[in-house]
Amino acid sequence: MTIDNSFMIKKFQKFDSVFVLFSAVANVPFIECDDQTYDDQVYVFSDEKDLQRYAQIYTKEKYALKGVNYPRAQLSKLFEQLYCLGVDTLQVVDGGAPVTVKLADLAEPPAYPNLPNPEIPTMNPELQLSAAYFMQELRRPVERDTKEKKRLRELEEEMAVNLMRSKFIVVFDITQVKGKWKPGEKTNKLRIPLVKNKSGKTFQPVYTDFSEFRRFSEKNRGMRMGIQVVDYDLLAKMLAKGADGFVFNPGGFNMVLSRGQLERMKERYGEN
Repeated sequence: MTIDNSFMIKKFQKFDSVFVLFSAVANVPFIECDDQTYDDQVYVFSDEKDLQRYAQIYTKEKYALKGVNYPRAQLSKLFEQLYCLGVDTLQVVDGGAPVTVKLADLAEPPAYPNLPNPEIPTMNPELQLSAAYFMQELRRPVERDTKEKKRLRELEEEMAVNLMRSKFIVVFDITQVKGKWKPGEKTNKLRIPLVKNKSGKTFQPVYTDFSEFRRFSEKNRGMRMGIQVVDYDLLAKMLAKGADGFVFNPGGFNMVLSRGQLERMKERYGEN
């Protein structure tokens, strides 16, 4: 049976703001696969109280969640993130039962004209989606039975395969480099941005797509940046001296892998 959701679409477009259920560990909207349609969906609410009510359903299962408010002026950023995550539908709650709305009925896919490098991956929804599912489950503090352990391994494998098929954006600080810098050119004036976690370990950030890279660039507007696009096999060679590993999309699903983990993942899941 076809459900007419045109009323909800029109209503959504008039909301002053919406609240989105987020994964607190993956720092992206909490994603769920519908067990009937297999759509990858997120929950969006017109009222924070409804968000809190729905969150309790999942926190009982030990998922760490939070609510994020998006004013109407920032909805375009939400839609862009959902497209980059590979989300199909929104479950919109406005005081009643959830209404399914397709993302494509609310916004067009983002376009990125005039990229500084044609090799830059514009989006990588397969990797983003599989990584989000894996991180949501990996960081759930529960005792897993045999079935759940198998499921976690399956999520890891899907994420790892997408990881090894991807290209990544590596960022360099070339503020002190004179003249034009060419990717791969070594100079002692080159600086590599690093991030430190709460344990004091240092990681080199890499990005899966232009949208994630842009988050970094917007926070570092005073930095003259150089970028290099590399595939998975070259990542280990790009690791900065003194770094404990890479952090993938630190503003997103925030996955950390050491050099050893990169190599072991390739041995375990790489194509023969």
